[in-house]
Amino acid sequence: MGSFEMFSQTGGTTLSVFAFLFLLFAAIYAARNDSLLSPISYFIAAIVFDLFGVLFEKSAVSAFEQGSSVEVLIMFELLMFLASMIFMMLSASSFINGSSKKDVSFLPVWTLGALGGGAIVLFTLVIPAGDIVNNMRFIFPLVSFIYLSIGLASRFSSSHNSGFVLVFGVACGLVVIILSKFFGIYTPWYISPFSYILFAAGFLLMSQNICAEKLDKANQEIVKYNHRIEEIIKSSPFPIIISRLGDDRIILANDNAAKLFGINQAEVDKYHLKDFFADSDNRRLLLERLEEKKEVQDFDVLIKTPESDTPFWLLTSANIIDYNYDLALYSAFQDITSRKNRETLLQNQATRDPLTSLYNRRYFEEEVKKQIIKAKDSGSHYSVLMLDADLFKRVNDTYGHKTGDRVLIELASKAEKALRDKDIVARYGGEEFVVFLPDITAEQAYKVADRLRQSIASIVVHSDDNQEVRFTVSIGVSSSDISDNVDMLVKTADEALYRAKQNGRNRVELFVKEDLQQFEKNGQQVNKDEKRNIHPVYDKENTAEISLLDGVDAKDIGLKLDKE
Repeated sequence: MGSFEMFSQTGGTTLSVFAFLFLLFAAIYAARNDSLLSPISYFIAAIVFDLFGVLFEKSAVSAFEQGSSVEVLIMFELLMFLASMIFMMLSASSFINGSSKKDVSFLPVWTLGALGGGAIVLFTLVIPAGDIVNNMRFIFPLVSFIYLSIGLASRFSSSHNSGFVLVFGVACGLVVIILSKFFGIYTPWYISPFSYILFAAGFLLMSQNICAEKLDKANQEIVKYNHRIEEIIKSSPFPIIISRLGDDRIILANDNAAKLFGINQAEVDKYHLKDFFADSDNRRLLLERLEEKKEVQDFDVLIKTPESDTPFWLLTSANIIDYNYDLALYSAFQDITSRKNRETLLQNQATRDPLTSLYNRRYFEEEVKKQIIKAKDSGSHYSVLMLDADLFKRVNDTYGHKTGDRVLIELASKAEKALRDKDIVARYGGEEFVVFLPDITAEQAYKVADRLRQSIASIVVHSDDNQEVRFTVSIGVSSSDISDNVDMLVKTADEALYRAKQNGRNRVELFVKEDLQQFEKNGQQVNKDEKRNIHPVYDKENTAEISLLDGVDAKDIGLKLDKE
């Protein structure tokens, strides 16, 4: 390009310097990409040597006009053009290799350079030959751009090649212009700066092309990665669901998950994961833990499906992943319904009476302690009822223990149905039952107990030989006016119950403050048993009857226990 005389016109120097600086800026920007570092560096070196060649050419012309010797200047001019050709060939080779990390074969290039340097010295200093020297001014840049065009053409197979095509076009255009000048056709001075600008634009496009190629490769890797994930998920023995974090829409569900959740694989994107949660609070807690830690391990979730009205328990482990350039929730599940059922069964066995399914004595005492603390904080009242089946031993002796068990079962069922959901009903021992009534005064509790007594008196149970068996209960009442200690409440209610027995049975007695003095005076051991001189509550603790049906599920004897 140096032979285009770009410094020979007014304003040419300014434009050429500007064009070169723009080219240098574009080259530095594009060279940040590793695969363009070597070819662009060699290209800039070639341009710099070309500019030095122009300066030596201008100096030789000036020396010739003054009648000075120009052989040395011409030699340096041609050596600069030769160096420009060598670096342009190295640039082309680097474009062909496509990466700065690949080795470029320097031997043929430097061999050609050595031969060219020898020829320059020979025909400028040893055997001066003007025609050959003049031809070298055309041959060196011509070979440079031909070789550069070949290197750039090797990159046309890329899906993103606009920058390479542009630089290829400029190089081919320069080949044509150099040949035209060789045959004497005039070429404008501004060809060189204009070519610099086009080369700069091509380098910027090349950088964009390389980035686009890397993005394509990254996308392909992501597609492959997602495909591998999908294959792993599909072959997993556990139900797995991937849902979009933004709108909770299900993206992927393997066959096990589709079967478990009742998902139609053909319409998987129509489902939202939140629609399968039976408990909104349960889902909210899961999301809170995910937001805090980005993953959750072994979290119990209650699930419902469109195909079933019965919720079931799943154990899930979930974490947030990047799936197809979107944040997604990866959830793996394990059915733990049977485990939950066993836990419920064990809990019931620990807190429930096996015959009546009421709470047992241990649960009652622990729970009532908590309820009393709450009542004290809020300043509310509470009461305790103690119930005992009248003449229950006579029922067992007359009709048998199975009938006696039916009596206890029906008594328990009637008590649960007659009382509120927040009331606590428990079997305290033998045929004795205890009830905690929150937010109830002593007077209100007395009325509740009397209605309960009347309701139980209407129960009819049939013996094994189909005889009607009726029974009554006596009830003792104590309240928060007496004590805030559960043991004291039970003992005072039991004392009132014993008084009800003494006063004719099938009645309700209320333990009031006036009874406390006598009760405490006797050390809480007043009113001895008629026959055995033992208080009934302690008698039951030590000599409770063992029913033949204790431990047998109520459904096995055909009786109905659930609330209706």
